[in-house]
Amino acid sequence: MVSLVFLCSCGKSKGTNDLNKYLGDYSYTDSAICMVYEPVEGEFDDAGNPYYGIQYREIKDLDGLLSSGNVIMMYFYSSMSSDTSAITALVEDMAQNYSGRLIVVMLDAMEYKTYMDKYEIDAVPEFVLIKPGQADQVFGSLQYEYWTISDVVSWLRNNGVT
Repeated sequence: MVSLVFLCSCGKSKGTNDLNKYLGDYSYTDSAICMVYEPVEGEFDDAGNPYYGIQYREIKDLDGLLSSGNVIMMYFYSSMSSDTSAITALVEDMAQNYSGRLIVVMLDAMEYKTYMDKYEIDAVPEFVLIKPGQADQVFGSLQYEYWTISDVVSWLRNNGVT
């Protein structure tokens, strides 16, 4: 069982320009998505400032992005299951909260079995943290009888992502 917790933060993305070489168009259907906190096209407040939000961008070069030297959290989900949609919404909040410090990559486990095997992932949702110069870390959701997104945030903090 997974409990839902709402996370909120403000702030603008600091590193999306260097990400653009790995990313393509906006997409909600690709099997590899990067959640990017950036201006929402054509939406402005009364003072003319752009509204920011999480945008789903297709990943054109996943291997390049994963080896780019950025701190990356891979979020594995299944397109065959609607059970992960609530978690996905919370992961969007995390992507916004950690914008500029962590890149959130969303991978459909059905399409990325090679990565599932690499990290010995047997069930989704699951999270993998990639930090340059350190061993990749797997959240290990199957080890929990019950976990919340707050546990994922604590796991990130315990692995040096503040």
